[in-house]
Amino acid sequence: MSANIEYSFAAEIAKEDYSVITECKIFKDWLEATTKHFVVSKIHFESVNFFEKKHAPLFIKLNATATLPDGRPVHGIALVRGHAVGVLVVLRCEGEKYLLLVRQPRPAISEPASLEIPAGILDWSGDYRKVALSELEEEAQIKADDSELIDLTDFWWKGSTPGFAGSCGILDERIRLYAIERDVTREQLRMMDGKNQTYVDENEWIRTVVLPYEEAAHQFVDGKNLIALFLYERWLKRNEA
Repeated sequence: MSANIEYSFAAEIAKEDYSVITECKIFKDWLEATTKHFVVSKIHFESVNFFEKKHAPLFIKLNATATLPDGRPVHGIALVRGHAVGVLVVLRCEGEKYLLLVRQPRPAISEPASLEIPAGILDWSGDYRKVALSELEEEAQIKADDSELIDLTDFWWKGSTPGFAGSCGILDERIRLYAIERDVTREQLRMMDGKNQTYVDENEWIRTVVLPYEEAAHQFVDGKNLIALFLYERWLKRNEA
């Protein structure tokens, strides 16, 4: 813990978990980044959710007493979960473009089958590309080489950010976005559609779906889908020039 910051914990958080929370990577990364730009005097941990398989924080809700360097107070409530990756999968078949997506339940937005690009939380390694390839294989059943990944985030922001912020008023997460392109046959396209993945330990129920490019775009409500599509089309425009 930082000696200059006063920490407090909600009553329901076990004392033996105090150090587990303050020493975990997602909190330490958030604190390091935050204290570069704000003066933080207090942090109150309101709640924490742990991974099912290991006793490590998945989500940390906290309220920081913080100011700008000139002393002006700022809103300090944050939901800390660390960064993530997302991959736009573009399939080309007989002169037409398609997107390979996944549907999964999302109670937070009251969607039983939210339409999303394959995505996942960055693990302890901090290797965005490795996690992107792993999520492709896990969620979309696609084995890809590192050379296939198009780093849309680096293309657009030129290294100035690890990713886009989906909800900057509350969530620390920045999502690094990639794309891959594949030429497939009509049979391969058919086989990619409607695959089920079940991960009981993580309460994940995922089904792949293949949709025509424009049709998919008009169904998107998830921010990372739209940003990935925007960046990919800008990338295409640059490479076609």
